[in-house]
Amino acid sequence: MYHTKKIGVFISHIYGDYQSRLCSGIIKKAEEYGYLVDIFASNDGENLGDYGKGEFCILNIPRPDNYAGIIIASGTYLLTSLEQEIKKLLREHFTCPIIDINQKPSVYPRVVLENNQPVKDLVLHLGRVHHHKNICYLGSSTHPDYNIPRECAFVDGMHELSLPVEDCIYSCDESREGIEQALKQIFSQKELPDAIVCYNDAVALTVISMLRDRDYRIPEQIAITGCDTLEFGQMTAPTLTSVTFPIEEVGRTAVEQIARLLHKETVEPITYVKATPSFGTSCGCPNRHPISSYFYARKLDDTIANLEQNLILNMHMSANLQGVDDIDTGMDLLAQFAQSLPDCKEFYLCLYEDWDRISSHIREITLTTEDIYNSDTVLLKLAIKDGKRLPECTFTKRNILPDYLYDGSSSSYIYAPLFFGDKSFGYLALSFENAKVGYSFFFLSWLLNVNTMLKGLCDKKNLGLLVGRLEDIYTKDELTGLLNRQGFKLLSTPAFEKAVEEKEAVCTYMFDLDCLKLINDTFGHAEGDFAIQVLAHALESSIEEGDLCSRQGGDEFQVMTFGATPEKAAKLADNVDKYLSNYNKLHTKDYIIQASYGYCLRVPETNSELAEMYEEADHSMYEHKRNKDKQIIKGRS
Repeated sequence: MYHTKKIGVFISHIYGDYQSRLCSGIIKKAEEYGYLVDIFASNDGENLGDYGKGEFCILNIPRPDNYAGIIIASGTYLLTSLEQEIKKLLREHFTCPIIDINQKPSVYPRVVLENNQPVKDLVLHLGRVHHHKNICYLGSSTHPDYNIPRECAFVDGMHELSLPVEDCIYSCDESREGIEQALKQIFSQKELPDAIVCYNDAVALTVISMLRDRDYRIPEQIAITGCDTLEFGQMTAPTLTSVTFPIEEVGRTAVEQIARLLHKETVEPITYVKATPSFGTSCGCPNRHPISSYFYARKLDDTIANLEQNLILNMHMSANLQGVDDIDTGMDLLAQFAQSLPDCKEFYLCLYEDWDRISSHIREITLTTEDIYNSDTVLLKLAIKDGKRLPECTFTKRNILPDYLYDGSSSSYIYAPLFFGDKSFGYLALSFENAKVGYSFFFLSWLLNVNTMLKGLCDKKNLGLLVGRLEDIYTKDELTGLLNRQGFKLLSTPAFEKAVEEKEAVCTYMFDLDCLKLINDTFGHAEGDFAIQVLAHALESSIEEGDLCSRQGGDEFQVMTFGATPEKAAKLADNVDKYLSNYNKLHTKDYIIQASYGYCLRVPETNSELAEMYEEADHSMYEHKRNKDKQIIKGRS
């Protein structure tokens, strides 16, 4: 099916049970309306230090014109700053209908999971069905925004039962120590409670464990209820009475609201999806569903085995990607690891054109000119579809993926930004078999490995420039760009030794700028430096590939050539003279630039002859300087 519009979803921590079930409901309902889904997933708040700054890169991925509607699961963001920036992006750039899945007030129509009323239903159940009179509530001091509505629902239930609420509301920080302290307060009352309504299942299960340690029988002596139907709570004895959340229904409802807005229908500011009580045996109800501990134990064994396998895979992936020296090798390795993603049907790694741009600080230090980038271009660097690797290509940011993939796709995608710190590299796009949301918690370390590899390649590029700059500083003359004394020694010694071994002719030259002191004294040192640079250019233009040329200091230059003949040796010096002569004719300086030179040509037999050859060239150069007519300043004889 050809899709011109999609539904976009902004959500964080997609590997969570709530998030994955929510996305599953959105995808399935969207397909009923003929829409696919783009899910923009971030992992804010994972305490990864400066690494997490890049979560805001999620803002760069969506293309506003691509979407018929947007769903934002605001309640999943731990960083309120990221949530606010996403809403700012939606407000300023998106004109399509927007639905917010959020318990808190929002400027957009909301879908709200009503999970507070069932707490009242639990209280009424404890009072009317089990005839408990002394019921207390153990809430959470860690999450007051969620706890207060549940506490109010508890109070409403107590009032409807005409039961007192004084001295029956407690709170804890959800740690084992905090729950222990709260139980001490509860048991300090004159009368033990008949039942304890807990803020969530995790608190309830800890309370059951602690009461059993005190030899209390559940529910015969004290009934316990929770509030989110954790699977583990349904596999214990007694099974935990709790609240079942219809999370997939929340996702389906959000899509229905988008569809109504697209058809210009009125949507209420708040649409509730109601949770319902789930009665186990911890409140005193009979066991309606026998516990299958064997299958649950098998499931736990499989989970542990998967965790161990993923841990080993993560170590293997980290070790392999850490040593990558170039992006193509990295992609070849990553293509192998992509096969390990469960149920992954499509895998695309997209890089912004400037993903490895050199930092301004490094450019300044290394004197590197800034590259010109096309900000509208994205590189599809790695593409795998149905197990086959596709060729890389570039595409414009009009779409998130190349047209041939995006427009003709029948898949819903999850997009995750690639970044390290505040450096944005690009993003991943993944689709899974049968509209699954296969983004597990393991994928966090998977992403971190990819981002670390890309960061390492950027660092190596910057380091290479710095090393190159250090080498230039150590081996190159700053004024002329030629080799300096150290650089010439490093290269000329092994080259000379090779010539001796191969019985190859070597010619050593000495060049000296005439009357540099006179130019400096008359026209200033800037003009003297200029004259030195002109002679350096004359030498560079006269030597051949493989020859060595250096500024030894001041106005003194050394050259070494290989395989020379007497004719070629003389021609190099003649070419330097011609260059300087032509330069003096074409430019209107008040002085003439000329140089004296000498050279020594022989087939050396020992390595020790190098110093001797330069002495001979130096002696020849001074003979040349003494015997020539040096008219440097124009107009003077």
